[in-house]
Amino acid sequence: MFCRKTFYAKRDSAKYCCESHKVQYNNWLKTTYYDQDPNEGKVLPPGTITNKQISEDNLIFQGDKESLYLKLLEIVSEEQLSQEKKSIEELIPFSTVKNCDKSSAQIFTDRDFMEALRISLEEYKLYKEPW
Repeated sequence: MFCRKTFYAKRDSAKYCCESHKVQYNNWLKTTYYDQDPNEGKVLPPGTITNKQISEDNLIFQGDKESLYLKLLEIVSEEQLSQEKKSIEELIPFSTVKNCDKSSAQIFTDRDFMEALRISLEEYKLYKEPW
């Protein structure tokens, strides 16, 4: 399910549509730069692309870019949003580069640490964690 497409499994325990996607997903899991996985022990749907720093429990948004901007406008000022848009526009989809550094942008406020993650061409995630 790494490609996020529906597939018909030959056995009940199948998680990937093909061997190459299983390898890609496992390689992605190994690319973490952090000592502890924030989602360790959680049951997530197969193929879920997660943030390497913030738990999926802190996911506050998943959707397209325009909706992401509307969600951010609820949290940050218009001035800060215009500055953050520059880095968000430069994000490369994780599905293309398999590198969180090139696919995510950190957003700081006085109360929260947030991270926008571009998972695919059209889909973004926004995580929010209090300081």
